[in-house]
Formats: sequence, C-alpha cells, structure tokens
Amino acid sequence: MATKDVVLSAQGPLAPQAQMPSVANLNINKSSRVQIGPKFVTVTQNVQNAEMVKGKCLCFDLISGHSYGGLRCAVAVFVCWSLIVATGLSVYFIYIVLPSQRTRLDLGVQADWYLRRQDWQAMPAYDVEYLNTPVPYAILGHSGLKYCDNKYDCINEMLYIQRDNLRRELGDIGPNFLIAGNGDLFEGRGANVVPAMVSSWNRKSIAIMLLGDYRTEIPKAIQFERIDFLLKTLVEKGALKEDYVLYGHCQVKTHFVSPGLNVVKELRRFSHWKDDNYTTCLTLPLPKYLWNVVKNSSRTERVSCVVALVAVVICVTLIVYFTTRPENTDDTVDMPPHEWNITRQMWLAQPYNNSERTTHFDPLFIVIVQHSVSNECRRFVSCAAELRNLQSYFIDTKQYDIPYNFLIGNDGRVYEGRGWGVVGAHTFTYNRCSLGLGFIGDYREEINPFTRVTEAQLNRTHMLLEDGVRLGFLRPDYQIVGAKDLQVTASPGSNLYNALRQWPNYDHQKRFRGLSCEQIYEKYKNEHL
Repeated sequence: MATKDVVLSAQGPLAPQAQMPSVANLNINKSSRVQIGPKFVTVTQNVQNAEMVKGKCLCFDLISGHSYGGLRCAVAVFVCWSLIVATGLSVYFIYIVLPSQRTRLDLGVQADWYLRRQDWQAMPAYDVEYLNTPVPYAILGHSGLKYCDNKYDCINEMLYIQRDNLRRELGDIGPNFLIAGNGDLFEGRGANVVPAMVSSWNRKSIAIMLLGDYRTEIPKAIQFERIDFLLKTLVEKGALKEDYVLYGHCQVKTHFVSPGLNVVKELRRFSHWKDDNYTTCLTLPLPKYLWNVVKNSSRTERVSCVVALVAVVICVTLIVYFTTRPENTDDTVDMPPHEWNITRQMWLAQPYNNSERTTHFDPLFIVIVQHSVSNECRRFVSCAAELRNLQSYFIDTKQYDIPYNFLIGNDGRVYEGRGWGVVGAHTFTYNRCSLGLGFIGDYREEINPFTRVTEAQLNRTHMLLEDGVRLGFLRPDYQIVGAKDLQVTASPGSNLYNALRQWPNYDHQKRFRGLSCEQIYEKYKNEHL
C-alpha cells in the first residue's frame, strides 16, 4: 500500500484517508490486532499545516481540541509562579523586613534615677539583635570593676564598660541594664535586645549587672529595690514571662564569681530566684577548679587538652584575622540633643564652684577668641567627651575649672563652659573684663593637618554673642579679638584668626593691648567702640 503524507498522533503515524483495497481471500491466524471492516479513528487537531498540537505544561501533556488550550497552559504557569513569588516575598517580609524595623522597647519610666542610653551618652551600637520576647530567664551579675555611687562617676564607668565591650567585639555594652551603688538604673542594651553575658543563655534571658565588685563591696537595699522594680516592669512590658526564673551569673556559668559572694547571699530575697547550682557560687572559683582537673587527669588527657587548646587558639586567631568588624556608621550619625546651645548639664560637666563674677565690668567690651589645640569633634557624643577630657585636665593639673566661658565644637554647637557673667581663665590680665570663647581644634595652618573653621561655627558664634547682648552681658558695640592681639601667642590659629578679621566687630586698632581691665573700663565706658 502506497503511503502519502501522514498525520502524527501520540500513538504513532496514521495513514491518510483512502479507499479500502479489494481483498478476495484473507487468512488470519490468532491475531488480536486486526480489525475486519472499516475502522474510524477520531483525531482532534488544530488544523494548522495538518499537524496535531502537542503541549506540555507543568509536567503534563495537554492535548486540546480547542484553540485556547495554549492560553490555559499560560494561565496555569502564571498562577503558579505568582504563588511562588508571593510566598517568597512573604517570607522575606516576615523574617527579614519586619525584624529589621524593630526598635528598643522603652520601659516608660520617668524618674531622675532612670537613665536611658542618651542620658549617659552611649555610643551607637555596632550591632543590634532583638530578643523573641517574653523570655523565661533573668540573670544577675556584677561588673567586677570600680564601684560608683554618684551619677557622674557612674556615667564615666558606663562609658568605660561600653568602650571595653566594643573593643572585645561584643557590638555594644554587654548587659541589658546596669545598677549603680546609689540605685541609679542605667539602660544598657535595652529590654528587648539580645545581651552579651552568657553565650548559651543570651537569647533566652535578660542580663542585669551591678556596677562594682561585690566580692568586697556590700550591696545596698536600694539596689535590690531597683532590681525588683525593674523585673516587675519587664514583666508588665512583656519582656519577661510572668513565671520567669532569676539566676545569679555563677549559677549558669559555674566556677564563676559574678555577681559576687555578698550578692549571692542575698538572692533569696527575690521570689523568682531558684537555687539550682547555688553551691557552685560559694566555692573557690576557676583557679582551684582547674588545678583539681589537672591534678586528677592522666598524662594522655593533659597532652590531649594542650593539643586541643593550641588548635582552638589557632582557629580563633584565624577567625579574628579573616573576619572584619561590621562597618561603624557612627561617623555619619549624630546623637541627640540636637539643640545648638549645650548646657553644662547636657555635656555632663563636673560640678565646680566658679564664684568670681564679672559684675564690676558688665556689660563687657571684649570677646577674646582662642583655640583649644585638642582633637576635633564633629558629633555631640565626641564633643561632650572632649569637653570632659579638657575639664578633667584643668581640674587635675591646674586646680581650676575649664577656662573658657563657652566652647564652639566642630559640630557647630555652642557648649557652655563657665557661662555668662563668670570670670574665665583663658587670657591673663583680661579674664575679669572679657568673654572667653574656645574653638575646639588646632587652627594653625602652619601645622598639617589643621582644623578649618566652618560656617556653622561662625554662625552659631554670632547667635551666642547676640544672646549676650540681649541678656545684658555684652555691650552692643562689643569688640572681638584673637588672643594673639593681646599677648604673644599663636592662638587662635591663622585659619580661625583670618576668619575673625572679616567680622565687622573685629578690633583692627588693637586698642586693648597693654591695658588692664580697669584702664579699659575707664577709657571706653562712655565711648562708642
């Protein structure tokens, strides 16, 4: 039988329609595959070049007798991919986007003994990981460092601990909260942030630390009252479970002295405290334990331990070497307060009795500008720290307060030094009858690198001096001079000095050089400058 073009089906080739041949005799032996008479095979097809459409969609063969079979396949693919994408976006949103939007839980405590991070001028954390609150445990420890019982010393201790913890790559100060000897309660990492105190317990506990070494210090009742208040508040805010368990640091990290024997003995006063591993807190700490382990081990065990220790040291060294610390964006973020005029209380100045006043010469004629010849600072935290360093230097070495009436930071803020109406210690002979301004930095262009005065600094200085006129501390026709206009000195540095010379109030005549305060007052008190 001659064949022409064939039509393909899923079962194989089919002959085209033709007239049946005439057969006279037909012998069939045991065949089930022979059809006697005409056989009709219906092939549903899309008539296009006389071919059968065969489609595959999502691992199924679709043979459709309709022209829109391919469209159904496309819709199915679209729906399935849409579900996959939607599921992926949901997972990303729930597990990545939403956790990244969390913020520190504020306890809502409004009391002068509760200091939030901004109150003790904490540096921004390098890394923040949030707890799945509420957590079932609270752990109490001590810093093992300097004891403090006044706000200024304790703030310095907090800053020291945070710097130390950052150097040890903990990402921030370790505990969630810290308590001073006078009962002041400091926010550390905060109520809903994973602490860094006991590695295996960090993600299921809130860490509380007493400032000081309570192996020798005696804890005060006010400290325990504040701990109890804190724990109750954490439960109310949903950070701690109602049936939480309180442990001492040494109970979860055996052969460890924290929180100190004198605190451990008082833990029974807390209703949620449990005495698990309590006896380990009362035995000698790590040295004796290690000695007993070494003494009771075989030579093979000791050699194995040494080999393991060397391997651990090598691994840790390699990890530290090849691991880079996350980039600190602290340089681009300024912390509050965002006011331009910063008081002594805001930069945490030490109290000092500056009793000598400029009353006899008020309102003052002269504004004397100097530079501090110290490190630059371009954020509030840095400038406040620089002022505290300067004040400590003058108190410790000169036995007087920071010498300037006001200081101008590189961040453009004005920081109160001795303030209005107080005699400074900035320019010998002229202190009693002048206002002393100190610009933070070294503005000598002859020395590289040098500090460049900014428009923000100059503008804020104008604002300060306008306030002085308005408050009656400065004459409206006050004159600005650099310290070098009155004495043999390089201050305030050529870069700043050249900027001052452009001001309309600058004293180009150098009329005050060589005169005492009394002479200046008598000569110019009735004269317009």
